[in-house]
Amino acid sequence: MSIKKYVEFRKKRELGDVISDTFKFLRTNAKPLFKVLVRTCIIPFILLIVAIGFYTNESSGANLIAALSTESDIIGFVLAGCGLAIAGIIYNSMLYGSTSEYIKAYVASGEAPETDAIVETIKKKTGNFLALGFVNLLIVLGVALIPAALGGFLIASGSNAMGVILLLLLFFPLLYIYTKLMVIFPSMVNKDLTVVASLKESWRLVKDEWWITFFTVLIIAFLIGIIGFVFQIPAVIYLMIKTFTAASAGSLNDPASLYDTVSIVLQTLASSMNYILYVILAIAINLIYFNLNERKDQSGSLDQIDSIGRTNA
Repeated sequence: MSIKKYVEFRKKRELGDVISDTFKFLRTNAKPLFKVLVRTCIIPFILLIVAIGFYTNESSGANLIAALSTESDIIGFVLAGCGLAIAGIIYNSMLYGSTSEYIKAYVASGEAPETDAIVETIKKKTGNFLALGFVNLLIVLGVALIPAALGGFLIASGSNAMGVILLLLLFFPLLYIYTKLMVIFPSMVNKDLTVVASLKESWRLVKDEWWITFFTVLIIAFLIGIIGFVFQIPAVIYLMIKTFTAASAGSLNDPASLYDTVSIVLQTLASSMNYILYVILAIAINLIYFNLNERKDQSGSLDQIDSIGRTNA
């Protein structure tokens, strides 16, 4: 199946080009790409929806107040948070891995690739994708643990100001590491690397290109946030109506009155739709990968020269 507007991945791009080509690729490949994602990510997505619903229920209104006030109730809150984190890692690992595999086949064929072959490849690599996702999480948690532990120790010892400052500062190493490991999935897919080699390759590619990588991802995330807010509107309107009704009835002091089943369902659906929008970021990360790879190794230019040489031979 040919594509009217082919997007060339193996070339250098500026920030604006990455953003525009992300949406161009999504427009021209939405149908075959989502065919692949439905077959490879539907189970992780269902698990994620369940986890979001559980966490939303535990963290809303009176349930959150109860969790923070009693030791027995906080266990449910912590379990909900852990469940959401695990489901999120599984879903994101499959989403980024599947999108990267589709784009790899797209680049190789120059057109919309055969989806069945891609799905079979993804199934064989599922373990690798999940391992990469969880190792990435452990690295991020490890980076956060040191300043968090020191900050907590300072607060416990009475140095509240220094402890709080240290806890706030942990945001910066997290941001740095997160950006350095931004292209781990495209690295694994396109170069058939192991988990450790994928981490090293991402680190190498982002070196000296950290700021442009960071700002590109930041803008894409901002755009996703704007689009995602549309799905939040029903939940916001419903909460406003409930607040007005509670105020009129004189029951505004009761947090439980604002968070009923309808509210939780609307919030869960809105959050679920936002996770679907992550496919935009997955595409952008692949464009970033090829851009960085071209700047570092010029592999696309070398392939084009080889292709011209073979044609003239």
